[in-house]
Amino acid sequence: MTGNDTTHDAGREAPGADGARESPHLGEDVYISILREAPDGLVLVDSEGECQYLNPAFTRITGYAWEDIPTLALWFERAHPNPAYREKVQGMGQELLRGDRNVLVASVVCRDGKVRDVELRRASIEGGCVLLTVRDITEQVLTEEHLRQATSELTAVIEAFPDLFIRLNADGTILDSRAGRLAETPLVSRTVLGRRIQDLLPAGIGEALLGALQETVRTDAPAAPLEFSHTESGETRHYEARVVPLYEMHLMVILREITERKKAEEELHRHREHLEELVAERTGELERANQQLERLLYCIEVTERKAAEEWLDSSVEQGTLGAAEPEEARITTDAAGTVIIVSREAEHLTGYAGEELNGRPVWPLFSGDDARELLSREVLGRGRSAECVERAVLVKNDGSKQAVRISADPIIDAAGVVIGMVCTIRKA
Repeated sequence: MTGNDTTHDAGREAPGADGARESPHLGEDVYISILREAPDGLVLVDSEGECQYLNPAFTRITGYAWEDIPTLALWFERAHPNPAYREKVQGMGQELLRGDRNVLVASVVCRDGKVRDVELRRASIEGGCVLLTVRDITEQVLTEEHLRQATSELTAVIEAFPDLFIRLNADGTILDSRAGRLAETPLVSRTVLGRRIQDLLPAGIGEALLGALQETVRTDAPAAPLEFSHTESGETRHYEARVVPLYEMHLMVILREITERKKAEEELHRHREHLEELVAERTGELERANQQLERLLYCIEVTERKAAEEWLDSSVEQGTLGAAEPEEARITTDAAGTVIIVSREAEHLTGYAGEELNGRPVWPLFSGDDARELLSREVLGRGRSAECVERAVLVKNDGSKQAVRISADPIIDAAGVVIGMVCTIRKA
């Protein structure tokens, strides 16, 4: 019974020298098959640096067979044609063979001329040999390079913006944070990993931000920007928080200080309000001026119609309806003496076109101050008709002068206010 048990135990696994179990019933052909079918390249190197064995995976990865590289030194020479790089790799290779390092990553030139990235690991074998495991990590290195490039670009983007980027989980716990070089966010200067962001902010702000986090988790879409203000040390600062979803229920809060933008918006709002006030004031002035002009034109029409009727009645009574009257020129002004209407006779008499006189004071047409004083005082000031007793002098467009008689009648609106006058000019 005891012998059977011993035999049975011997047929199972016996502990080796290093404590691992071996299967004595496995034949040599099984071990050779394992070496041949291993997915990684295997190189058995003796103490003299000669290659004792290369498995098919090594040939598949590098293209070299045992006949091509009988020694490890020859493989280094062919795999690294650049002398400077070969010297560097050979030094690390010696460290690997001695056991001073456990792994070596290098670029090698394969037999077909392609460059691959490989990882070499060592294992000591009985008899002073070393087994090197060669793994093709070209795709892994390329992926890591792309990842490093993407990380570098993302880091550059983050540093270029004046924002604080905070990565959170669904309950607001801070997992990581990065700040751009231009970021000015003293509001969260005390943040530490593992703390909840809503606990670091004032109560009202924290609750609003937590609501935005929950909304983003529920919809898996960015929440509407959240703006808030915070007063610290007597200074009010403004912030904008944007919440965007990440992978696996993680969130990103992008926090930016917008104090300067708010100040600019307030300043722009004040300018807009002031501009609106100026527009309203100017509009009111224009409306009043239009109303005054309408009253003036109405009064002019009434005055001229009345004068025409009186002249017609007088001509009928005297029997002189068909007699020629001396030429009369009429110039109508507003209450300040600014020319409004110029008759055709006035254009002929003064030498000015109507558009040249419109909008200009009437006084420069009369030489001396007597006419101006009389018309300003009596007609525009007191609302009474007046006539220059002495002959006045008209200054024409060409600079010549003409003796004339001047009379004027006030234009009075319905409220009894003088809003202009009609000056009648006759040759003396």
